[in-house]
Amino acid sequence: MSDQTRLRVNFARPKFSARFMRTCCTAALAACISAPVYAQNADDEDEADEIVVYGQALSMQRSVDAKRAATNIMDATVQDDIGRLPDLNTASVIRRITGVAVQNDQAEARFPIIRGLNPTYNRTTIDGGIVSSPERGGSGRAVPLDVIPASLLSRLEVVKSATPELNANAIGGAINVVTRSAFDQEDPFFYGSGFIGFHEQSGDGGTLSDGDRVQPWRANFATGTRFGPDDQFGVVIGFDYSVRNFEIPQIEVDDADYTEFDDAGNNVGLGNGNGIIVPTNNRLFFYNNTRQRIGGSGKVEWRPSEQFELALSGLYTQFNDDERRDEFTYELGTSGSASEPATITGQTPTSGVTQTGYGIVGIGRFILDRKIYNAQADAIWRPSDIATFDTRFTYSGAKLHNPESTESFRTDTTYGARYDTVDFFNRFSPLDPEAFFDPSNYAHSGRGGLDRFADDEIYEAALNGEFAFESFTVKAGGVYRDRTKEEGLTYVSYSADAPYTLAQVLDTKLGDVDYQGNYHFPFRIDSDAANAYFAENAFSAGAPYISGSTASEEVIAGYIQGDLDFGVGSIVGGLRVEHTSWDGGPADAEQVSGEYTNWLPSAIARFELADDVVFRIAASRTIGRPDITSLTRGLSINVTENSVTRSNPDLEPRKSTNLDVSLEWYIPDGIFAVGGFYKDIKDEIFNLTTTGAGIVINGDTFDTVNQPENAANAEIWGLEAQYQQVLSFLPAPWNGLGVGANVTWLDTDFVVPLGDGTSRTTTLYQQPDLTYNLTAFYQNEYFELRGSYNFTGKFLDSLNAGDPNKDEYWEERGQLDLQARVNVSENLSLVAEAVNVTDEGRTELTGPNKKFLQEDARFGRTFWLGVNASF
Repeated sequence: MSDQTRLRVNFARPKFSARFMRTCCTAALAACISAPVYAQNADDEDEADEIVVYGQALSMQRSVDAKRAATNIMDATVQDDIGRLPDLNTASVIRRITGVAVQNDQAEARFPIIRGLNPTYNRTTIDGGIVSSPERGGSGRAVPLDVIPASLLSRLEVVKSATPELNANAIGGAINVVTRSAFDQEDPFFYGSGFIGFHEQSGDGGTLSDGDRVQPWRANFATGTRFGPDDQFGVVIGFDYSVRNFEIPQIEVDDADYTEFDDAGNNVGLGNGNGIIVPTNNRLFFYNNTRQRIGGSGKVEWRPSEQFELALSGLYTQFNDDERRDEFTYELGTSGSASEPATITGQTPTSGVTQTGYGIVGIGRFILDRKIYNAQADAIWRPSDIATFDTRFTYSGAKLHNPESTESFRTDTTYGARYDTVDFFNRFSPLDPEAFFDPSNYAHSGRGGLDRFADDEIYEAALNGEFAFESFTVKAGGVYRDRTKEEGLTYVSYSADAPYTLAQVLDTKLGDVDYQGNYHFPFRIDSDAANAYFAENAFSAGAPYISGSTASEEVIAGYIQGDLDFGVGSIVGGLRVEHTSWDGGPADAEQVSGEYTNWLPSAIARFELADDVVFRIAASRTIGRPDITSLTRGLSINVTENSVTRSNPDLEPRKSTNLDVSLEWYIPDGIFAVGGFYKDIKDEIFNLTTTGAGIVINGDTFDTVNQPENAANAEIWGLEAQYQQVLSFLPAPWNGLGVGANVTWLDTDFVVPLGDGTSRTTTLYQQPDLTYNLTAFYQNEYFELRGSYNFTGKFLDSLNAGDPNKDEYWEERGQLDLQARVNVSENLSLVAEAVNVTDEGRTELTGPNKKFLQEDARFGRTFWLGVNASF
């Protein structure tokens, strides 16, 4: 913060009557709609030289201060004066930061995408210590930030340029969750809130549980104090709980499966026919999700003198997703994993008739239970004016438990239909609707029990030494990390021994529900009745399929770094070396192992061009290690599709050369900044699918093989811009206005080798070319209004290396969130929130020109009413 600004919370509170409190409550409820602007003019004698900053303005100012003080190019989001952030989970918070987008999962932000790069590129830490991941497979290094409640953090940092002291496994960037400290303020504190929620799309919760309706609510608190002689001890504890229940209707064309016919009506495949694109299936889903989060954190600190600090901290979070998924599908053709009709009759540009087809009614019952837990000890010792030593010991664990129970019924393949593609949502009309919608014609086709798990455990120790002279500082240190990850699954299939049809377990509850394109869900499986039938009748079990592997990774790293201060600027640079060794594999297969060493120089220069103008330029080498189970998992065989998915022990780590520039102008009560960056990524990792008869592996022949491979090259050019400011220079009452905006543009090339030896160039997948955030707020001592808009452009989500027409894209989306807050006293506020006011869903596109339906899901709006308390 500049010398002209003093940060002070000092409200002059009036006395409140019951009438005034009723008025405040009414204003909080109405503010999201009417957004009134009101402020009380301050008397001349109450004005002071100091700028009183609070609420959203304080959070904004603290974020700007963190950016200015940092050596690296970074951005941050910081709690305000009563310890609140505007979002439910950490993934929702991070999407407000310049250059960051998110991957959504069932209406909630989950994985961060920094500068357009896949979440596995990111390094996530809590107070500097590494965080384990409960994810499986190729996402095994990505930390799902929706697991971590926003209320448990004090600051969220995204570091975009590496220096030697930072872990180099961060091509995208480094995310650091900073928890609260009792030494952040002089006095004891308590922050707490409680909210009740209302979803536009809410139903009966639970899938494997009792199915009762769940009322969304959330509550959290954080409290801390200092004690002992000279207040040298500090303790902070925090707790967060939330539960929400919502329903999501979804329409899709499964596997982006479109085809073409010739003029004679014969199926000749996409891109080979008369140019009329025909969907080969129509799949309706209806999801019900009940999601619970529970988290706690604690920190004990001892600072007996300016020479020594010791902190012991821990964090535990658990995220449980209890999901029911109902399915109603019509497949053109006969059967198989890629069912397509052989012929079409009466074809027009938007319609046609198939004589073969069948219906499927299915249910999925899923539990997704994720846990992340960290324990850490930090110590700092300053034996002299020039020497500082710090050490950190971190233990981090994560677990995934993902049991599933699925079941389906289907007709035979004699149910033809007329398809109609005049609208975006394709329609299918059965030629014999009476028979097609007769549940007794749907015979039981199978029941499955699948149980997935993952267990990630990390031990990390770090030691650093710093020696600061008059204008030069040298720093050196090292890290040792040991990681073990185990994952696997067990699957058992069951078939009924006696005739069994949908009519015996029928549920028509959704029959009158209208959603996208006026679709209806005519009937579904009664889950309780199906479970009871399974328990009371004879079923034959197939041979269990069991797959699992254990992998270990050891990293030893060291660095040396120098910092030269030359008055108007500084230069930080040096070298980091990281040696990685790994081994593992399935218990019943040959173990594999490997090792590699990376030499990683980096440097950043910072120049004070004027009192409030900072210019930074940085160059670095970073890496992206392949997930260790992608190296060691072995083979996974799909008998039905005659395909195999296998690991690849020859994978190399990604290697990136990075250039960054940033120009920052710290204007009064705000910032204007622009920046550019370039990344040249070698050995990018992607999943290669090879198809063709006669692929032989270990003596067995397969039609399709999937495995991770290193790509030739990927390049990213990017431009970022940021503006935010409290408009305190305006005359009262308008001096309570504040605005903020940030935008990121990306241009990427991704060279993908194909199975036939050729290559294809596309954009990086899961990377929007354009993201931006807009924020506006108004506040005074009595109330605060805020609106936040997040836009994410279209991006490639799933890459089909051999057939671009089967690539899948997420359509652009923009979400508006509103909040109104009324301060009924110095310690109590009433809050109203509206989430996803724009009623955005998720639309995925595929096919020629990226304009055909792949998936469309609707999420609805969510409203929260609650109270914040601070003491």
